[in-house]
Amino acid sequence: MRGIRVQLIAGITIITVAAIALLGFLSIKILEWSALYRKGKEAEVIAMFIQAVAHDDKGFEGNSLKGFISKLSEKVVIKDLAIIDEKGRASFVTGQGLAIGKDDGTNLFFISSLNIKMLGGGWFQGVGKELLVSAPLKQGAGGTIIMTMPLSDIREETANFKKFIFFYAIFDSIIIITFGIYLFSRGIIRPIRRLKETAENIAGGALEQRVAIKAGGEIGSFAVSFNMMADRLEEKIKTLERVNQELVAAQEELVRSEKLATVGRLAAGIAHEIGNPLGALLGYVDILKKIVSSKQEAGSSEEKEILERLGKEIARIDAIVRGLLDFSRPSKKVSQDVDVNKIVKDSAVMLLPQFSDSGISFDMRLDEHIPSVRMDGGMLRQVLLNLFLNSKDAMDGGGTITVTTGEEIETRRVRISVADTGKGIAKEDIGRIFDPF
Repeated sequence: MRGIRVQLIAGITIITVAAIALLGFLSIKILEWSALYRKGKEAEVIAMFIQAVAHDDKGFEGNSLKGFISKLSEKVVIKDLAIIDEKGRASFVTGQGLAIGKDDGTNLFFISSLNIKMLGGGWFQGVGKELLVSAPLKQGAGGTIIMTMPLSDIREETANFKKFIFFYAIFDSIIIITFGIYLFSRGIIRPIRRLKETAENIAGGALEQRVAIKAGGEIGSFAVSFNMMADRLEEKIKTLERVNQELVAAQEELVRSEKLATVGRLAAGIAHEIGNPLGALLGYVDILKKIVSSKQEAGSSEEKEILERLGKEIARIDAIVRGLLDFSRPSKKVSQDVDVNKIVKDSAVMLLPQFSDSGISFDMRLDEHIPSVRMDGGMLRQVLLNLFLNSKDAMDGGGTITVTTGEEIETRRVRISVADTGKGIAKEDIGRIFDPF
């Protein structure tokens, strides 16, 4: 960013100085040309007077021309003057002597019949030392007027004008450069800096940031394109994040499924090995029941009760084994209208005898107006029993299990919440809450 700013300042400075210098140079040249032309018009007036005197045969011999030339010399209007007749002889000479017939100097311009040259100077050297003016003595006749006119007054005037141009160029350059830098900074440097900062913020993770530039032209179009690119980039990144989350979830599901499959195979093997002996035990219990019933003795009622308890416990073990078998293979879901509150109460009643011995109580906060839900009631009962048993394990020394039901009207769902007063789940176990056993 600093490099662009330096380049812009350098470019503005160079262009401004060059433009001001060119304008100043042209202004000086225009001033010099105007002054030289004015000098040429003075030479024309002098030549017209000499030509008027030349019509009088005694004009050159009288004092009128000498007096006129003397006054012009005093005022530094002319320096040297020579009048050449038709035969090439100098009929009148004044001043320090003029190189008659010498053709030197640079042609400037013609005014009427005057040929004006400049001795010394040049396009880049400035005004020369003097003007060399030649004019015919008489119209249509021979003879020539040759005179020189000093240019010291023009050089002095030009020098003063150069000083003015110099200070004017400095002042004008400062104003133009300052104003140009301000405009470039506001129109280019600041928007580019905002683009740079926004790009860095987006690269740092602030995907929602956009550049706010209301400038027109290429900068405004670039800002709009940049924001469009940022929108698409944010959309792509969010899509990638969503896909990544789905992949992670799918991976976790695959791992969980693999765990369940492994445990299921183990459970199936154990259930198969235990199932046969349990079936035999149930058969033996039935035989004993028949034997006790056939005795008809007084103590047979107590023996019969013992056998009944034994049969229930064996049946319970058998149910657990069948549950392991059901866990090891997909079961058919039985969907029907289920009273959620009834399943919650039945699950609590089933565990209440063993929970009360451990000092655990239930706090039921059930919404009696919730609708029935079409689902597999047995699976819901299994979930609740697992949650209650986990709560029991988490509350050493007793506690309270709070069960809340309610309806979410906006989502049209029934919510069941189970909370306990135990120590909670350890952080390292949060990711394993759906693992079996």
